[in-house]
Amino acid sequence: MKLTDKFEIDSCKDIKKYSLIHKVIPLPMTKDLWEAISYLLWYVPDISSVQSKSNELISNILYDNYTFLEIMSYMKLRDEDVLFTDKIDPDIVNFYKKGICTNSQKLIFTKSDNETKAESMLRHIRNAIAHGSFNIVDDLIIGFDTKSVDKYSEAVTGIFKIVPKNLLHALRKINEDLTSRRLVTIALEKCGYGVEDYQEEYQVSTKFDLYAKKGDMRYAIKVKNYDSKDEIDHNFVLDMIDNLEGILGKIKPLLVINTSFLTEKSKATLNKHEIIILDVKNIKKMLDGRDMIEEIEIAHNKY
Repeated sequence: MKLTDKFEIDSCKDIKKYSLIHKVIPLPMTKDLWEAISYLLWYVPDISSVQSKSNELISNILYDNYTFLEIMSYMKLRDEDVLFTDKIDPDIVNFYKKGICTNSQKLIFTKSDNETKAESMLRHIRNAIAHGSFNIVDDLIIGFDTKSVDKYSEAVTGIFKIVPKNLLHALRKINEDLTSRRLVTIALEKCGYGVEDYQEEYQVSTKFDLYAKKGDMRYAIKVKNYDSKDEIDHNFVLDMIDNLEGILGKIKPLLVINTSFLTEKSKATLNKHEIIILDVKNIKKMLDGRDMIEEIEIAHNKY
């Protein structure tokens, strides 16, 4: 699936009228919706909440399309259901404020500079929920995010019409499954590698995260999580080198890490022990089908 400019406004005869004003207070909600709102308000990655954790796959622009397409898949959204635009056409705003079709989902958002699509989606939905600018129509939640233009007017910056259980599924996946390890696995598989858990003596081992093979090549892979913002302790590098003892045959060690977190001393130590380093930019290229491991191997052999 790709995200293009194929967005389509709803076309159905059975338009459901609704109001953003809740007629019953508090608004009756399903368990799924209550849980989705809890995730949005407190637990979604990279928001201003003590309970929120950092997730580079959400915030890193390098992974923008990959991450958002994963979210679209979780939410069962089509290309035609999603629009990112500099400004939402007032006709679109009026269309969705008058009534909605309940046979499709839609996301219509503006995006700030250097903001990923995932960040934009989560920000707009969270804002609308927090400000009460939403309602339930049949099995859908419809909401609007707005910003002040001046003292007397405001503009709509986000519109969403989604199935709450699909949103909940996506939020759970973002928090639990959308990880650097999953990303690396997909990147390796895109380049033709077989990937499985790393094992020793037929038991899953914690020394390395993954084992990959392609042709005659074998790799023991350590994935360093991206939630750190500081330099990696050199002891992590030394521990990884210690774990190399006992690796049999032609298995080569490979470290996936944001190299900006490595000191020059650590980089030199890793290179000395012939540990292949894949940076986040390498993983992005591999997601596009470019085998960066093979390219690094060729460069090492050449020089």
